[in-house]
Amino acid sequence: MSRLKLALFALIFLAACRTVPPPAQPHSGFTAEQQAVLRQIGFQPKGDQWEFGIADRFLFATDESRLMAAQKDSLAHTATALVNVGIVSARVEGHTDNTGTARHNEKLSLERAAAVADALAQGGMQRNRLIVRGLGFRFPVESNATPEGRRENRRVVIIVTPEAVA
Repeated sequence: MSRLKLALFALIFLAACRTVPPPAQPHSGFTAEQQAVLRQIGFQPKGDQWEFGIADRFLFATDESRLMAAQKDSLAHTATALVNVGIVSARVEGHTDNTGTARHNEKLSLERAAAVADALAQGGMQRNRLIVRGLGFRFPVESNATPEGRRENRRVVIIVTPEAVA
């Protein structure tokens, strides 16, 4: 019985002496320089990925997928800034409001995302490193009951992650 008590005491003593490491800090996978550039050009962290914030989304007119010249210039600047810090891939997600059929909105949202991806490619990102998705009206950020809400839902979001996108 005394051996059991001794072994138990030794385990308790060793456990009490063990150094507990500090809790792990969240690691985004991006360098400090990359994170600074992402913030500077309007991206916001969301878990392990970064995406354009609400004010920086690319909004479209009803039933429209063409970018204005100023939007193309902004995207070229964004692409150049990303490539300059080694962020060479992204996911581009197009969205619509709920006017029109689901089929039409799927096509339109894909066209919107493709227009943004093409502009990013013009700014220096490789087009084959950009994943383009059309998500239709499935993920609204505002209510489609008002003109303002519908306008906010006609958007494209650019998402970057530390992992390479193939």
